[in-house]
Amino acid sequence: MDNKQKSIQWSHISPLCLLRTLISNLWMIVATALIFGMAVTLVLTWFHPPKYTASMTYSVNSRTTSSVTAGNLTSTREVAAVLTQLLETDLIIDGIRESDPRLENFNGVITASQVGQSNFIVVSATASTPEAAFLALDALVEVFPTVADYISTRNVLNVMRNPAVSSIPSNQLNTSQLSKTIAIIGALLMAVVLCYLSIRTETIQTRTGARQLLDAPIIASVCHERKNRTLKTFLKRSTKQVHVFSPTTSFAYTEQISAVCSQLEHEATARNRKVFMITGVGESEGKSTVAGNVAAALALKGHKVALVDCDLRKPAQNQFFSNQYDSPLPLNKLLSRPYSRDNLLQCMVPHEQLGLYMLFPTAGDGRSAELLSGETMGTLIQQLQVFDYVIIDTPPMGMFPDAEILAERVDASILVVRQDYTAACDVNDAIDTLRQCKAAFLGCILNDMLVSPHRQYGYGSRYGYGGKYSYGGSHSKHSGKHKSGSKDS
Repeated sequence: MDNKQKSIQWSHISPLCLLRTLISNLWMIVATALIFGMAVTLVLTWFHPPKYTASMTYSVNSRTTSSVTAGNLTSTREVAAVLTQLLETDLIIDGIRESDPRLENFNGVITASQVGQSNFIVVSATASTPEAAFLALDALVEVFPTVADYISTRNVLNVMRNPAVSSIPSNQLNTSQLSKTIAIIGALLMAVVLCYLSIRTETIQTRTGARQLLDAPIIASVCHERKNRTLKTFLKRSTKQVHVFSPTTSFAYTEQISAVCSQLEHEATARNRKVFMITGVGESEGKSTVAGNVAAALALKGHKVALVDCDLRKPAQNQFFSNQYDSPLPLNKLLSRPYSRDNLLQCMVPHEQLGLYMLFPTAGDGRSAELLSGETMGTLIQQLQVFDYVIIDTPPMGMFPDAEILAERVDASILVVRQDYTAACDVNDAIDTLRQCKAAFLGCILNDMLVSPHRQYGYGSRYGYGGKYSYGGSHSKHSGKHKSGSKDS
């Protein structure tokens, strides 16, 4: 095995995909920022407890004169030095602790320093609470006369300012600003990690990347089509679909679906292939939307088209076509019975606007693999070849063997690959599986492709296999090992 790390191919990376990754995982970025911010607050609380300082001022004067002379200034420096050393001794600390029961456990620090070139000395006490700092200095005033002779016999110390303490910690940090800074750093780190993982997953982000990473030709690239163009449609986005026959759908999207139709028309004319299976690797690839729109576009061109929703587990086509399918004999019930022409005619329902014929299940059926591999399904496909085109929608290959069962009965298969969603290695596994089946594998359709910030065509993940039609998995990228083939199911 080659352990060398693959180099990043920047032509495979789309900045818009990275931006979409960051937006879709915005909650992770925000959560990381909050965690980093709270962590800083907790660390400061545990390892940087607040300290409060009380201070008082003494003046140093000669016992023989009251004027301030150069000798006094020199004496002041000497007194400050001696006093600082004395305040560190047990003599002073013990005296402070014994002077007040509230100072019994006093473990603060008392210091002395000269104020500039003056005869003043500031004595400060630092403790964990304002009260302890104030009481320590107050006690020092009482203890001081007993140690005055140790300090100087030529000078006298007079209190110039009584003890005073601030309610603001003397070691206070700008916790709010620091927390915000660390939170921003945490958010940036998470954004970098998300981008790195997106790049290393090797999903299909650009057409260049698709050509180099996938072992299959690219049939078409279907752009991202914004579903909700007005406030009204945005509020109803849970039921909004993208239809090529809708006047609000962009010209670019309809043209790209038309390119897929042209490929199918070529296959029908040159190789007499009529039955086409459209599948995908995982959930939310958009294969159901592509299948429905391809069938609709072919019908709009005047062809006789049958659309068969063989996703019996989680059918989506009926809702895609606004629940117009109302047969008393849905597809799953048809397949559970011996084939008969009357049953087929009862199952098929024409679309009012398009004229294509719909064969849909209306509810999930756990017997999917059994029904699709049964004799009725084989006969049904043969009988449907009276149509110009038969488009079959299937469950995702990465989760069920249904698509592989159908690939043995149809004329050709197409794989839908959503931009920046499924790992290229998993797509290639699915391609290899389809190539081993009886049906001819035509290639891949790149779906939901973001091209530029000014032209965003396509749809979100609320149809296909997203949201309501979820198989129970998340909407995250499929980066696990691809599971295909009936033997592995």
